[in-house]
Amino acid sequence: MYPFYIPSIYRQDSEFLINLRNIKPSIKYYIIIASHQYENYAKYYNPSNLVILPDHIIKISEIRQYILELAIKNKETKIWMSDDDLSNFFIKKEQNGIVEKVDFNTFITKAEKMINKMDPSIVQFGFKYSTFAIPAKPITINTNVGMIQLLNISAIKSNPAIKYDTSLVTLEDTDFTITLFKNGFKNCVFNHFIFTAPRSGTGKGGLEKDYSQGAKQKGMLQFKKKYGDTLIQIKDLEKGKYRINWKLFQT
Repeated sequence: MYPFYIPSIYRQDSEFLINLRNIKPSIKYYIIIASHQYENYAKYYNPSNLVILPDHIIKISEIRQYILELAIKNKETKIWMSDDDLSNFFIKKEQNGIVEKVDFNTFITKAEKMINKMDPSIVQFGFKYSTFAIPAKPITINTNVGMIQLLNISAIKSNPAIKYDTSLVTLEDTDFTITLFKNGFKNCVFNHFIFTAPRSGTGKGGLEKDYSQGAKQKGMLQFKKKYGDTLIQIKDLEKGKYRINWKLFQT
């Protein structure tokens, strides 16, 4: 299993992180935290699994860029970058269409077998969020990836233009995906591999504080200023509702 790099804020007892810790045989994972949270996390995890951020790195976009650089420094070939509060995992069987709940280990192991057979120009992979309205097509090329993604570090590091825009306060993942597209790469979402998790900024911990202070709305406006109305349509700024026109990148 490829290693996991997980930014985490005040979720040291997250069920997802505990399950990751307990997977047998053990896997390589790093939980990326601020220095003032170290003692809380050290009660649950081996210090070798904890990475303390430099104090000047605060925004989620800065943290994700730090992870990208750390993975390159660690000579990783591929990594999973994931939120810390994923909950349930499902796979839709192609034979009969039944959606079956599976453990996380099974979910990732089966996904990696598929990923390793895919077109090398696809450097980012993700899964369907929620069991609602599962598409008939098993995959979608060039779309939103979401809260857990596999990144092909070997391919990405070959192009120094591919990086997170650290000026953004939110929508940094969406921006990163578009950067991949603009540099000739693709992504893929496995529609029949499904996970559930709280919506960003709604669960306790994480970006809850930032979202309560308007970070999502600021990120939407930053994104609109950068890309214009063609790419993002803001439905309701106050409620944080928007739509990305992914069809611009789909053939």
